[in-house]
Formats: sequence, C-alpha cells, structure tokens
Amino acid sequence: MRFQKAILIFGLLPLAVAAEPVAGRNGDALLQMCQGAEKVKALSVMCHNYLNGFIDATAYDAKHGGKGSTRFCLGEGDKERIPATLVTWMRAHPDALKQNAGEALHRMLEDRFPCRKK
Repeated sequence: MRFQKAILIFGLLPLAVAAEPVAGRNGDALLQMCQGAEKVKALSVMCHNYLNGFIDATAYDAKHGGKGSTRFCLGEGDKERIPATLVTWMRAHPDALKQNAGEALHRMLEDRFPCRKK
C-alpha cells in the first residue's frame, strides 16, 4: 500500500510541475487557466486562487499607502463572475494576452468593474 501511494504521488509530480506555467505570467496563461475553470475543478481552484490573491493584494496595497491605485470596485457576487468576465474580456482584447497577467487582470477589472460615484 505504501509503495502504491509513492507511485501515485511521484506519478502526479510531473503534472504539478507542468501545471506551474499555467498559473501564468502573461494574459494568455491566465486565459487558459480561467477558460477551463467551469469544466476542470483543478483549473477552477487555480483561477479563483490567482484572482482572489490578486484582488486581496491590490486591496492591501491600496489600504496601506501603496503607489498602485485600485480603480475597480467589486460588489456582492462579483468575485464569482470574474472568471467568465475575464475570459470574455480577454477574447475581445487580444493585446492583453501578451501582457503580464497582473496588468491584463487589472485592465479587465477597471474596465468591467469600475467604481461608481455616489
């Protein structure tokens, strides 16, 4: 039994290593990860984790005097819609595929989730 677990773990290790680039450094990798999110559980987890991490880091930076600005606002239920919105937006903005993933994501958030003046 122990031997079978070792084979399973080490057999899956190349998949974990191969999955690292999917987490992405550019918009294309982000698109690939999030467009499969509805069908593949692992991609869904990766996509949501990347998006949530980015959003949390951006909010933290803005709150603590970072030089970056947060020009997007999320309402109730918006986080759940971001993956599908990202896919649609990236397909309409192919130039974002070559951008850094964070830059492309920030552009999409500003465009699709702007802050409304009260």
